[in-house]
Amino acid sequence: MPAPFADPGQPQPLQVRAALERIAASRPFDSSPKLTSFLRFVVESTLAGQGERMKGYTIGVEALGRAENFNPQIDPIVRVEAIRLRAALARYYDGAGAADPVVIEMPRGHYVAHFRWAHRSAPLAMWRRACNALQRLLAA
Repeated sequence: MPAPFADPGQPQPLQVRAALERIAASRPFDSSPKLTSFLRFVVESTLAGQGERMKGYTIGVEALGRAENFNPQIDPIVRVEAIRLRAALARYYDGAGAADPVVIEMPRGHYVAHFRWAHRSAPLAMWRRACNALQRLLAA
């Protein structure tokens, strides 16, 4: 996996941490210590270049407070929280974080954070919000 800052045009750690703090102070993160802990752990581990450590066991024990005998094959907490985290990030960027310059993502199938500049135009942001609203309606 490439280093998270291989492209000089990517956000730098200071900018990523500022984005992380804005997210952590927003809803639903401010009311969910588990989601915030998961996000902080993944972001800080990625910034430290420890993407290879991002395994279900490591996240379960170090970020979610599971015991040393935690088995991610039996206990789905990491997968469940990853789904919740991705959904919460999507809601954040569709709402309060729509104007944020830095986007923090955790692509499906991975526990490594990705950082990029938003570079969204207003029409694209509106289109994305409309698609997300449609997906929510179809899922209901």
